[in-house]
Amino acid sequence: MRNLFKALCIAILLVVSFGQIQAQQYDRSAGIRLGGSSGLTFKKFIVDEQAIELIISNQKNGIQLTGMFLMHQPMHVSFNENFYFYYGVGGHVGVEEHDNLDKILSNNDPTMFLYEEKSYLTLGIDGMIGIEYRMLSVPITLSIDSKPYLNYVGLRKVKADFWDASIAIKYVF
Repeated sequence: MRNLFKALCIAILLVVSFGQIQAQQYDRSAGIRLGGSSGLTFKKFIVDEQAIELIISNQKNGIQLTGMFLMHQPMHVSFNENFYFYYGVGGHVGVEEHDNLDKILSNNDPTMFLYEEKSYLTLGIDGMIGIEYRMLSVPITLSIDSKPYLNYVGLRKVKADFWDASIAIKYVF
């Protein structure tokens, strides 16, 4: 009776773990993102097709760290089952150079002002929408996405970019 109970528990565990493997095809990936905010990217799945993604990118002669929460859904295209649609929200923090926020007096003419180029702290919110192709036999993923964002620059000015598009290639591990 005890052996039958052990065998039943092992069988249930195998069925449950196989279902988990099928539902989520990979655990994490890392690679490069090329586009408006080019940089390095790391994605980690936390539950089924829900993931967090961290992006370290170069923005306006500065650096930015973006964290995203993403949901993935299979696209069910007729010619291939490895396409996934994803979307999500997140935020970022960084340092950027701007030359249109601080005015200084000109040395030559006391009535004329110049803009000083300085580095500013930036905070913002991000969205993301994209398509991912999973080639797990290689193992890599290719994706194309758009990451619109609102940026609060130097606690003074709000800037927006609605077309921060990119392509990414990531190694799956």
